[in-house]
Amino acid sequence: MPDAEELADHTLKCLAWLIANGRLSMKIALMRDALFHSKVWMFDDGVDRAALHGSANMTGKGLKGNREQLSLARNWINEEADETCKELQSEFDLLWSGADSDCIVIDLPHAIEKKIVQDFKGEKQPTEAEFIRIWRRAHGLPGEPVNVEELLAKEVDRSFRIPDWLEYRTGEYSHQGRAIDAWFEAGNRGILEMCTGSGKTLTALTAAQLLHERVGDMLIVIAAPYNVLVSQWCGEIELFGLRPLNLSEAGGPTGRARLLAEARRRLKRGVSKCEAVVASNDTLCTKEFQERIADFPGEKMLIADECHNLGAANFINDPPEFFDHRLGLSATPVRQYDVDGTDSLFKFFGDPCFSFTLEEAIGVCLTPYKYHVSFVQLNSDEMADWREISDKISRLAWKIEAGEKDSNLDALFRKRRIILETANSKIETLADLISGFGPRNLKYTLIYATDKDPEQLNEVNAFLHSCGIFFHQLTSEETSLPKKSRSILTRFQAGGLQVLTAKRVLDEGVNVPQIMRAYILASTTVRRQWVQRRGRLLRTCKEIGKEYAVIHDLVALPPAAELKSGLDSDARKIVNSELDRVWEFARLSMNAAENGGPFEAVEEMRGLVGG
Repeated sequence: MPDAEELADHTLKCLAWLIANGRLSMKIALMRDALFHSKVWMFDDGVDRAALHGSANMTGKGLKGNREQLSLARNWINEEADETCKELQSEFDLLWSGADSDCIVIDLPHAIEKKIVQDFKGEKQPTEAEFIRIWRRAHGLPGEPVNVEELLAKEVDRSFRIPDWLEYRTGEYSHQGRAIDAWFEAGNRGILEMCTGSGKTLTALTAAQLLHERVGDMLIVIAAPYNVLVSQWCGEIELFGLRPLNLSEAGGPTGRARLLAEARRRLKRGVSKCEAVVASNDTLCTKEFQERIADFPGEKMLIADECHNLGAANFINDPPEFFDHRLGLSATPVRQYDVDGTDSLFKFFGDPCFSFTLEEAIGVCLTPYKYHVSFVQLNSDEMADWREISDKISRLAWKIEAGEKDSNLDALFRKRRIILETANSKIETLADLISGFGPRNLKYTLIYATDKDPEQLNEVNAFLHSCGIFFHQLTSEETSLPKKSRSILTRFQAGGLQVLTAKRVLDEGVNVPQIMRAYILASTTVRRQWVQRRGRLLRTCKEIGKEYAVIHDLVALPPAAELKSGLDSDARKIVNSELDRVWEFARLSMNAAENGGPFEAVEEMRGLVGG
């Protein structure tokens, strides 16, 4: 540890220089009948204000032994924080002016100021380099740096660089290097069609770093569909030496404008050579954001995570054409049932220039999986509802053949699909599966419920609670609060939570490699979801000894009576609507041909429809 006298001497030298140069004013506060114990640090840049306040004592015991606490209020975050800053500023102004009747405030006597300057002001201004020497000794760092200025430069080095440990040309992830080459060959525009778990994020950031080496000063904008993905990207970017701007935590348009203005100044003045901004898709599509980004100097690159989401009208109708370089990432860039949206997406980003499928990844950079099918029969009421809706759909079928879009028809398809996704007996089947496996063995388990009816997720949560299983749901409600979602995921990854329950938010991008088992109560007919959900589950995790994953799929069938008597056309539609997914999951599973395996389920379903 550094000598206490050395620390005190350095501090007093700094104090003397501040007083001598008129940069520090001090007053003494004396309470009439109590102690003056307030501790507040206020910072103001002329636009924004921050206030640090609490119980912390800046002493040896206060910093190392005592349990102290500080709170930080920033007036740009929300109205409550702004009000806190105003109150603390008002209280300080009252005290500083001497207008508080309970506290006597006097100027520091001039004789004391003169004595400090006389005794401690040296010929040279104290430097941060001197403090670094003391700091190194305090932290037990060996040796004295040859050049402290160089050390300081290294301490704040935020240069954009590829991590030494990242192997993107060889080994299990050599496909990343091929993907990068393909993107450059396509003129720095295109979509990487890479399955979940194959390292799309690291691939994109490596491509961005190599581009930065070629073009110089650069702004990188990363867009993601969910806040939890925005936070995840920020963590990955830091591995590359940059300090990303997380606009989802900026506190609205004013906060975003301030952060972007600072980044623009850094680039313009040459303080920074590369800036990374991470925002949600919603922010990317706003006019105010696009106008501010267009005004940045230098080259601009857009990386769009799960870029298929940007095929929607709010982006395609007014795309940000000012981006010089464009990289889309998606396991399934083709927008099923939306040819126009897909065409517009490819027009903006460029066509897919590289593909690495789930089938190629399994056994290379993804774990194998076992797939189990549990048939769940509809009851008579559910079957009656299915037939009634099917009849309404058949009356409007001519619109499908004519290529006409009809919101009423879309609503009917959705309503009919809900019947299969929320079949009453699915909760009972889930309970049987979990009871047979054993609640104590549920560690690292994920349960997917439908996103079309909140009641099913509520029922799943109620069942888990009744069994004493440690769980937490992770939906858009939780992910809208970054700190809360991070806490939930951290607890799950550490084993404190056995189960995560979810609807759609875990389909895209979220990196939770510990997941070993999934129960799927509801699936859509969108193939993208089938790929994403398996990719979510098949990420490798050596820390927990994960060798393979397990998927339990609850598959809806017509009522038992109809299965015995033979199926009519409406009942066959139910089987066919589930059969495509079961075959797709079964064909890549490691237990596909085992006795009782998923191929038997496929054959049984094909037999029902005469396939």
